[in-house]
Amino acid sequence: MGQFRRADSVQIDHSVPRAVFAELLAGAVNRVRWQPSPMAIAYLVELLDERVLESPDGLGGEQTLAEALLAAQRDRGVERIRRMRGLGDHALFVSGFLADSVLSGAVDAGYYQQIGCSAYADVVDGLRGQGEAGNWARLYRELEDRFAEFAEILAEVGDRTRPARPQNLLGVYDRYLRTGSARDRDLLLRAGYLPPDRSGLRWWQ
Repeated sequence: MGQFRRADSVQIDHSVPRAVFAELLAGAVNRVRWQPSPMAIAYLVELLDERVLESPDGLGGEQTLAEALLAAQRDRGVERIRRMRGLGDHALFVSGFLADSVLSGAVDAGYYQQIGCSAYADVVDGLRGQGEAGNWARLYRELEDRFAEFAEILAEVGDRTRPARPQNLLGVYDRYLRTGSARDRDLLLRAGYLPPDRSGLRWWQ
């Protein structure tokens, strides 16, 4: 459950350069109702460049995210910060850029968000413990506080860097009911369905 996924486990165009990621992120950010910090945007560009182009093996073979979190909590100092940052980044990348792959997994986006937020919060505490409560601590606090919104931004970038493919509409619909995602609402509308009001209805109108 919740096993790490390789970035190349889904079809991705690995020739996309960093400049394209920056352009796509700028477009996605322009469509959200809040403004991420410049440092956060730069961080997302770096995250995409590393995770997509290099296709790392994840963080622990067949470990679940929860197991990796527990393992990282046994570390101390700089090593703990490094592992927690990697865990948060992995959760953000999978629940965002690889959002559609989560639909067919054993756990949902909420699981990744919970683990990712916990990891980023631990990074903030670790940085402060090291006497670094400046810009980096503020960045990881922003990633924690806005995890779901950052995942949506990465999801849009993922949509635009992969070949068009049939959507798992039932999974998208279920996720929309649980999260109210504007992206999922748009996907349903483009597929010809009117998403219901999440306050009451449970079916398409």
